[in-house]
Amino acid sequence: MTDAEETLEPTPSANSEDPAESTVAETSDVYDPDADSVDAKPVRADEALRYFGADFDVDGLVRRLEKGTFIIPTFEPLAEAETDGYEGFQRGLVWKKRQMDRFIESILLGYPVPGVFLVELPSRRYLVLDGQQRMTTLHSFVHGNYRTTGGRRKFSLRYVGDEFQGLTYESLPPEARRLFDNTFIQATIVVPKENGGKKAVYALFERINSGGTNLRPQQIRVALFAGATVNFVRELNQNADWRAIFGPHNRDLKDHELILRALSLMPVAQGENVFKPPMAKFLNEYLEGHEDRLPDNAEGIRSRFTEACRLLRGASETGREALRLGGRQVNAAHTDAVLVGLMAAIENGLAPDTQSVATALSSLAGSELYRKAVSESTSHSDQVRRRIELSVKAFRGDSLADQS
Repeated sequence: MTDAEETLEPTPSANSEDPAESTVAETSDVYDPDADSVDAKPVRADEALRYFGADFDVDGLVRRLEKGTFIIPTFEPLAEAETDGYEGFQRGLVWKKRQMDRFIESILLGYPVPGVFLVELPSRRYLVLDGQQRMTTLHSFVHGNYRTTGGRRKFSLRYVGDEFQGLTYESLPPEARRLFDNTFIQATIVVPKENGGKKAVYALFERINSGGTNLRPQQIRVALFAGATVNFVRELNQNADWRAIFGPHNRDLKDHELILRALSLMPVAQGENVFKPPMAKFLNEYLEGHEDRLPDNAEGIRSRFTEACRLLRGASETGREALRLGGRQVNAAHTDAVLVGLMAAIENGLAPDTQSVATALSSLAGSELYRKAVSESTSHSDQVRRRIELSVKAFRGDSLADQS
């Protein structure tokens, strides 16, 4: 008996035979009204990208996946290791078995299948921008098994016509296997130019992703800007106090994004940078500048983040109220402002305690100007500047009475 057959149920139910999904919540409970704000000056593809077409047979696609020439980015926030910065994030949402079977059957029946988008990396490896589930399904079928919650399951065709019922790749008739192996799939290969290339790839990813549920901005970032800072954010995201005040991990990586927002806005609070909307573009530019290196004084940032989370957790009855501003959802703009303001106070040697943090949070909640800055046009440059200034004042111990 093979490993693939060990967990095979005599009569698999629809749920048990479907590929395993992440146990992380599908969506985050975060209030961020400007999360999908539009870039007023998007980069033009012809200025930042070049692209060309290529045809790959199925056999060649699978072999390139095995060799690591093609990289399928995945997005699991609980992953424990990266191989090359790209492979360490498992996408929670996958095709159901029915979708997998129908895709394989389409090839065996000679129907054309959608092409894929690949991004050429400097290493001459290729990041799969669109077509991840198709390529994963091809690889799983050829290797005869796929992962389910109960273990690896034998990949035999079920949701297909009578001709292919129960067949595996190994048991395909020779002519059917040759047809499968030799089927060509079109690829559009995208090559980023030096100026603005990754920004354009990010924009392309937003526009063409067709995996059923579109990837969210931070999921795209961890694939495109994988490196030292993305991994640093991921490490901070495991902090126990941060988990207590934010809540459970989520698939769209909004918890990662809020930490990244705090890191990128710290220089704004210190007068070393100016925020320019939209927020998504600002974060992309920060990561592009820190892709291969940690932020300056990373260990100091880690220490201040750790202390800030500890204080925020202790400043309210359950700790969860600190980021919610009286509501049930984490308020994204309030969170980035609070983290920046408190981390700035710690950096300046003010030694806040839980009582002073509770007082500052109450002061912010009572400021009409602050509440507006974290609820309306939250990615507008004036609103970002205002909420950071007010937060810095509050955690410094200054009164906000004249600011409301």
